[in-house]
Amino acid sequence: DPLATARNLNSLAALVGVKETDLALMQAAHGSSIARVHGAGTFPGVDSLITDRPEVGLVAMGADCVPLIFCAFREGDTPLISAVHCGWKGIVSGVVEVTIVELRERGATHIQCVVGPAICGVCYSSSTDRREMIRSSTQREVAEAALRAPGGIDVREGVITQLRSAGIEPVVVGGCTYGNPETLFSYRRETRTGRQGIVVAMREYQMPL
Repeated sequence: DPLATARNLNSLAALVGVKETDLALMQAAHGSSIARVHGAGTFPGVDSLITDRPEVGLVAMGADCVPLIFCAFREGDTPLISAVHCGWKGIVSGVVEVTIVELRERGATHIQCVVGPAICGVCYSSSTDRREMIRSSTQREVAEAALRAPGGIDVREGVITQLRSAGIEPVVVGGCTYGNPETLFSYRRETRTGRQGIVVAMREYQMPL
């Protein structure tokens, strides 16, 4: 329903003090491509958005995959923010890792991260081929975290381990998307469903007199 979608995007934007027309949305491709965002709009074929522009809200959405946001501080420069979408293919392609590299190459000296809800490994049974791709393409500790559930993939645990390996201790919000039908969307549970989103924005701040 386009009207419901517009209302929801407007509510999402309001959480960070911007308008719906200030949002940057990605059309995720389950890869590791990054869009350097200079203004609002829709960015196809990317799974990571990065900007140093205030008043632009970066959005990552998912219905089982992991949505996460970064706030990166730079010495004497405007902070950077990022929104990332990561599924099991994102673990394989390293979208979280390449985003962290980009933030640091652009001067980030301290990075904070919030990780949103995603399907857990118990609820996300997967093929042996997918599990082997994760095992063969990631660090051992990342694969162990993501594949801890027998026969399953826990993408969020893999992402959390990637972040900790990079020296970032994330704030984790929300539970398993599959196991919370009252509050969270899940593609695996419903096949046709909505998306939950996570949003980050910078706003100009004036010190009170």
